[in-house]
Amino acid sequence: MKTIKDVFEEFLAEQKARMSPKTYSGYEEAIYYFEKYLNGWAHKYLSDKDKIRLNEFNEGEGKKYCEVFDPEYIRALEIKDFLGYFVIRNVLASKASLETLGRVMHKLVKWMHEKDYMGDENYEVINLLVKRLKVEMPVAEEVSDLLCLYALTHPVEDHSETLDDFFIITEIKPGQLWFESFQDGRNIGPVSVPEKISSMCKTGWTICLLLAKTGDMWRILESGNMYP
Repeated sequence: MKTIKDVFEEFLAEQKARMSPKTYSGYEEAIYYFEKYLNGWAHKYLSDKDKIRLNEFNEGEGKKYCEVFDPEYIRALEIKDFLGYFVIRNVLASKASLETLGRVMHKLVKWMHEKDYMGDENYEVINLLVKRLKVEMPVAEEVSDLLCLYALTHPVEDHSETLDDFFIITEIKPGQLWFESFQDGRNIGPVSVPEKISSMCKTGWTICLLLAKTGDMWRILESGNMYP
């Protein structure tokens, strides 16, 4: 069985043979970051037995995740963590770059399925996940930028309470968002935002915020990354 690294090299070789250098560079960059994620972070989803195996290969031969495991170790967990968290937090990518990265990942999983590197059941789940995230990633990045700008241009003078945490969007209405706190499960809302921003958001998205309570409403003091 080929390793993940073997499969990535085969995928890139096929794309390079039929693409312009400019288009291919986007594919090469996407696979570079995916391999970097797998080698550095995907071990947390391994079983104890596989963690021992990876550690033995790493200490004995200096091999990393993608050089040890076969393509079956690319599952929905790794894809979701890569596209929904790692890329947004660790890759300084523009909206256009995120769109390219999403397209490449969608092409990769389709290609892996066609080459029998990914089983039917696994592919069905991952394909739906990638199709969703490749659309939502650039939008979430734009929302993050808009929220930062909104907080900077609409300072809050007086407030009775502040709350700094990661929050999950639980409800959306025009110009208003409701959240659940990661820290204690507390329900927070409504949080006042422009209608343009609320119309772009999705329930289930996660964001880091510093909130301030003014009367019955909450306002955003500071905003971090939005994770779809």
